[in-house]
Amino acid sequence: MPPILPDHYWHLPPPPTSEIQTLARAAQIPPLIATLLYRRGCRTVRQIEEFLNPSPARLNRPQTLPDINIATERIITALKKRERILIYGDYDVDGICGTAILVSVLKNLGGDVFYYLPHRHSEGYGVSPAGIDFAIKNGIQLLITNDCGSLDINTIALANRAGIDVIVTDHHEPGALHPPALAFVNPKRSDSSYPFRELAGAGVAFKLAWSLLAACNRTKEELTALLDLVGLGTIADVVPLVDENRIIARLGLAALKASNRLGIRALFATSRLNPKALTTRDITFGLAPRINAAGRIGHAQTALKLLLTEDEAAATQLASELERLNRARQEIEETIFADALRIVDAEKKYDRRVIVIGQEGWNEGVIGIVAAKLVERFWHPCIMISLRGETGKGSGRSVTGFNLYEALRSTQKYLSAFGGHRYAAGLLLPAEHLPPFEEAINEFAANMPAEIFEPTLHIEAQAELSEINPQLLHHLAKLQPFGPDNPEPIFATTGLEVVGYPRRIGKDKGHLKFKVRSGDTVLAAIAWGRSDEILNLQIGKPGHLDICYTLTSDNYNGRNQPQLNVLDLKSNTQG
Repeated sequence: MPPILPDHYWHLPPPPTSEIQTLARAAQIPPLIATLLYRRGCRTVRQIEEFLNPSPARLNRPQTLPDINIATERIITALKKRERILIYGDYDVDGICGTAILVSVLKNLGGDVFYYLPHRHSEGYGVSPAGIDFAIKNGIQLLITNDCGSLDINTIALANRAGIDVIVTDHHEPGALHPPALAFVNPKRSDSSYPFRELAGAGVAFKLAWSLLAACNRTKEELTALLDLVGLGTIADVVPLVDENRIIARLGLAALKASNRLGIRALFATSRLNPKALTTRDITFGLAPRINAAGRIGHAQTALKLLLTEDEAAATQLASELERLNRARQEIEETIFADALRIVDAEKKYDRRVIVIGQEGWNEGVIGIVAAKLVERFWHPCIMISLRGETGKGSGRSVTGFNLYEALRSTQKYLSAFGGHRYAAGLLLPAEHLPPFEEAINEFAANMPAEIFEPTLHIEAQAELSEINPQLLHHLAKLQPFGPDNPEPIFATTGLEVVGYPRRIGKDKGHLKFKVRSGDTVLAAIAWGRSDEILNLQIGKPGHLDICYTLTSDNYNGRNQPQLNVLDLKSNTQG
């Protein structure tokens, strides 16, 4: 199979302008940080201050969300009349956190609250007929969705016919027809006047909770107690971490570090994460996979119960169960990934702009993760489809610049259903439509610039080694949390000398650790999974090496020294 990583194209930015230098002096920040902020749209000292210090005072008030006042009034009526309320969520982290937010708030307000999460394999995404049956059997009078419902016209109509009022809270792209709900709270509605359309599902739930608590004259502390959940859901859902989501993620990270929620604390223990040093990466690769494992392998209600429990023994037991499910998920994922690589290689699918793979019996809950791994490997959008008889259920992930939702909308004549956003989406299709769908989505991709599909490292700044110091790390930390539209910065430094003795490290000796020098500055570097590059390093040859990297802090023995996490390296024959 063609190697991908060494063939990355380095997209180098233009050198900093005098405007950036002036901005750095005015804001009293290093020029490298000013460069990063300028490229994130911060062109004034005030914009820099607002970006580096996200304030809860700049959170948008919920009142401009479509139908939120209608939803609030109907919920308050239900509370006063002691009506039975059902929160219907989704089975991923975002939906689980949003459901936990609404269940918690309504219970604290004295509500008679039930919750329901669909089973991924037997019911699929969205409001299912089985969920409506559950509502009818339990005498539910008000059903509130979270992170789903925008496209569930038929099942919501079914609830209406049963005399159940429905409030939809969601953040997915709505269709041409709105669901027949009493209130449809979605910032992506075409008629929405809400100033930010990229809230996660948990973010929409948080706004509804805010509206409810304000209407009931509750304390501010009841709202801030939900920040850990809304932060977790937002960071895990791959929504753009800019504007209001940046504020939510920053506040959420702080709240998670100090969270007294028993389920969160139990998750920290089983995942061996240090809450005091928590990062978005810890959430993405530590907490989120464990919460998601419940819906992928078992039932998402296990994770929801963990977030809601007030019993320490139950929290420990549920967190242990998620750990077991996550290990099982990893084993299944490895098997499917190996299958997918064989298919890509045998059918040379890496030559296509969009990789589409279908296989009978793949686990539907894991194929999205495998699609993401294939995107990393080949730098092409990837859609994995699990075939079961005459039906295929798919999950896709994309690359920067390719809007997966729009691509699916352009091919919808082959699909039974689809939904999602630009980075991730799901679909349902007849198995016989798989070949023409693959052709159609690749025809859509053929009209896009070729560079979108080329393995590219988007370098944000070229740095001198002398600029990289603990002070820079301090300022860089303020750019967190990193995520979509606010990526972890990639730097490039050229003309370096390798000093000392490079060595292979790790259990399988798969990583490469070495030191580089420029002038009087020497820094440690580590290239994960690149131990073979040791043969290309020429020790003591000035100007020999060009590298691009991200920055972390090496805290070994109490030192707070920068470490270069090398993403790619090139031998400079001119050196």
